Amino acid sequence: MLQDVILKKSLLASDFQVTMLIFLTSSAFLFSIYGAEIINRSNNQARTIIVMAVFSRIFLLIIPFFETPNFLIFCIAAMSFTDSLIKPSWNTVYKHNYTDARRSMLYSYASSLYTIIVLIVTTVLGYVLDFNFHLYKIFYPLAGIFDIIAYINLAKLIKLGRGQHVLEPNKFAGVISKRLIKDIIILPIRNLFRIFRENKPFLRFEIYFFLYGLAFMIASPAVPIFLVQTLNLNYTPISIAKGLVFYTATILFTPLMGKIHGVGNPTKFCGYLFLSLILYPLLMLSIKFFGTDTFITADTMLYVTFFFFGISMSGVTMSWNLSSLYYAPPSQVANYQAVHITLTGVRGLFAPFIGYFIMKFISIEATFIVSSFFFLMAGVMMMKESKRT
Repeated sequence: MLQDVILKKSLLASDFQVTMLIFLTSSAFLFSIYGAEIINRSNNQARTIIVMAVFSRIFLLIIPFFETPNFLIFCIAAMSFTDSLIKPSWNTVYKHNYTDARRSMLYSYASSLYTIIVLIVTTVLGYVLDFNFHLYKIFYPLAGIFDIIAYINLAKLIKLGRGQHVLEPNKFAGVISKRLIKDIIILPIRNLFRIFRENKPFLRFEIYFFLYGLAFMIASPAVPIFLVQTLNLNYTPISIAKGLVFYTATILFTPLMGKIHGVGNPTKFCGYLFLSLILYPLLMLSIKFFGTDTFITADTMLYVTFFFFGISMSGVTMSWNLSSLYYAPPSQVANYQAVHITLTGVRGLFAPFIGYFIMKFISIEATFIVSSFFFLMAGVMMMKESKRT
C-alpha cells in the first residue's frame, strides 16, 4: 500500500521513477493469460502454484540488500510479473469451491477480515516509517513469507475444487517440448480473441471496465507525487488515509456490496460505482485548497477523500474479482478471469504514461480532471449496457 510513497518520500525517486513503478506493476497483469495456461496444463496444479509463489516472493526477501529507487522498482516489478501468473487460479477456487448463492457473501466476509488486518498493519507502518523509514527492509521480507503461506492455502483449495468438479483435461504430463511452449505462448492469445468473438456481452463489459481502468491508472502516478511533493505530507497522515480510513470504509461497506453484487448481471452495479468514482480525483484535487488556517484542514480532507474512495472501491474490488464468473462457462473460469486481468496489463502499458505526460506538460491538477472524465465515460457506458442486457 505504501510502496509508491516509500519510493518518492524516502528513496527520493523522480516523478518518472514513480511512474515506472506504476507502469511495471500494472503491465505485469499482461502475463496472467499465460499463467492460466501453464497452471491448467500442469499435471500437478498445486505444486506449480507453490513453485511460482516461492519464486515470486524471493524478490521481496532480497529488498533489504540495496537501498536505491531502481532496486526497489526492480524487486516490486519482478514480484508482480510472476504473481500475475497465479492470479486467475483464485477464480477457479471461487467458482468450484463455493455455491452461486453464497459466493458473494462469503467473499465479502473474507474480504472484510483481510481488510481489518491491512488496516491495522498499514496504519501502524505509517507511524513506524516516520520513526525510521529504513524499517521497510524488514517488513517486505515478512510480507513475502506470509504471501507464500497464502499461496500454499490456495494450492490446497485448488486440489479440493478439482476433486469435486471435472475440468478441461490437462495436456502437460511433465515433458517440455517446442510444441508445448508454442501452445502456451500462442493459445492464450487465440483464446482471448475466441472468447470475445463468442461472447459479445463479455467483450462490451471488458471495454467499459477498461475505461474505468484508464481513469484509475492515469491518476495513480499523480497521487503519491501530489501527497508528498504538493501537499508535503508525512507518512503518518498518508498511512492513516490509505490504511485506517480507506479500509474502515471498505470493511463497513463490503458486506453491503456483496449483497448488491449477487450473482446476476454486474453491469448496473459497476455503472453506479464508476459514476461515484468521478468524485475521487476531484476530492483529491480539492485538498490543496485546505490548510491549517481553514475550518477543515488538509489532513481532514485527505481522510474524507479516502473514506469516499474506500466505499467505491469496496464494490469495484468485488466486481474485479467476481464479475467474470457471470459470463464464464464452468470449465473456462480461469481463462475468462485471465482475459480480464490481462486487459488490466494492457492498459498498464500506456495509461500511467498518459498521467505522467499530463503532469509534465499541463499540470498535476489536469491529471485528476482527465481521470474524472474517464470515470464518467465508464459509468455511462456500463449503465447503457445494463439496459441493453
